[in-house]
Amino acid sequence: MNNKIMQICRHELASKRKSPSLWLIFFMTQLLLAVALLTGWQQHQHSMHTQAKAQEIVEQQWNAQPDRHPHRVAHFGHFAFRPPSALSFFDLGVNAWVGDSIFLEAHKQNSANFANDQDGGTLLRFSELSSANILLIIWPLLIIALGFASVSGEQKSGTLRQLMSMGVSFRELIAGKSLSYLLVSVVFILPVFVLALALAAGSGAQFSAEAPLRLTLLFGTYLLYCLFWIALTLLISSLVKAPKQALVLLTSVWFILTILMPRMLAEFAHHQNPHQKRNDFELAIKLDNRKVGDSHNPNDPYFSQFREETLKKYGVSTVEELPINYKGLVMQEGEKLNAEIYKKHYQQQVAQFEAQRQFVSQFYWLNPYLFVRDFSMALTRTDTRHFLDFEQQAEAHRYARIQKLNQLHTHEIHHHNDRAQRVDKSYWQEFEAFNYLTPKLSWSLSAFSLAWLLPLLAVAALFIFLSSNPMQRRIYAAV
Repeated sequence: MNNKIMQICRHELASKRKSPSLWLIFFMTQLLLAVALLTGWQQHQHSMHTQAKAQEIVEQQWNAQPDRHPHRVAHFGHFAFRPPSALSFFDLGVNAWVGDSIFLEAHKQNSANFANDQDGGTLLRFSELSSANILLIIWPLLIIALGFASVSGEQKSGTLRQLMSMGVSFRELIAGKSLSYLLVSVVFILPVFVLALALAAGSGAQFSAEAPLRLTLLFGTYLLYCLFWIALTLLISSLVKAPKQALVLLTSVWFILTILMPRMLAEFAHHQNPHQKRNDFELAIKLDNRKVGDSHNPNDPYFSQFREETLKKYGVSTVEELPINYKGLVMQEGEKLNAEIYKKHYQQQVAQFEAQRQFVSQFYWLNPYLFVRDFSMALTRTDTRHFLDFEQQAEAHRYARIQKLNQLHTHEIHHHNDRAQRVDKSYWQEFEAFNYLTPKLSWSLSAFSLAWLLPLLAVAALFIFLSSNPMQRRIYAAV
């Protein structure tokens, strides 16, 4: 980086610093980011407080149960809550489209509650007011506003010819202007990350040693995103002679990349790899359960065979002679069958979601907005993969809880006069509450593999083309 580049950078910064519009944009942007961040933080704190209170009430209700039949307790149910991640206030992700609590009961896997749109495709969301969406959508417009006339304006005013006559190469001009816009971007977006770190540190148990690292990766990713728009702005400003034409073309490209293309790709992805709506998903599970067997029907063919096998195993001729409660065994087997069928259908759903994500990821090289959006949600644990992980952990907890109740039914309730019996209420104290284990950073980023190279290559390709000999010859010919 030679002296000419630094002089160009300082000159560009000085000219922007003297612009009242730049200062107005700076304060408006900071205000908007602060409002989005603080609003998200308030929602985050409200969710944490509400969940903690709800969890306390649920545990009190569970432990306060009187002596009861275990199967009645299984239908009394419990709740699993998805706590907001420490950085979810920065990027809301799919939180508005999925629920944050699941009712856990026997024979049935319920969907998450309190979702705005349970059946909406998570890729079809437009944008909520969050710091991430402001940086993704609004900030590129500001870069365009700052730099659309960087080269075309110099060329129209004749200063580009003067610079060339003074021995300044086009490469040095591009490097100096790029550096100045990158520094402006750092000054504009750094405060929101510093404030986000301070707020995240106040999130208590949800804050971990990973949070600063995740925020650092977020900051680097958004700087790469800024570089993409800087390179694109300088390229179009170099190719188009009139500043007004450059502005129109840049805003058109911005609309295509940030608004139109993500929605179109989401539609295509869902069309090629459709996932079932929740009602259809539950209906398919119910129909498959009917095909296998009904644990509540004593004459069901599957459970008739199961009864014969059980009697043979214990060497008795009737269920009354069994040393354990046969009805409890039936509940255990029925729950096992139901869980296996649910797992099969659920894995098919997960496979479809993953196929949709893979389809969109093919365009990371063409549109870095897609990568930064998905990468940001992964780092803040607000993407679809993290929600599905919560559902799977909740289902594992539900299954273990119900089967433990079924074991009580099997070993603590006698077959004779089954329904009239109870077990001591002290057993309910032995059940642990659901605690969601948040995935580590390595798991959060495992879906991307080497995908981060694609936007990096796209940015590098833009700057390489800007600095190429054909581009220099074109500029020299124009001046």
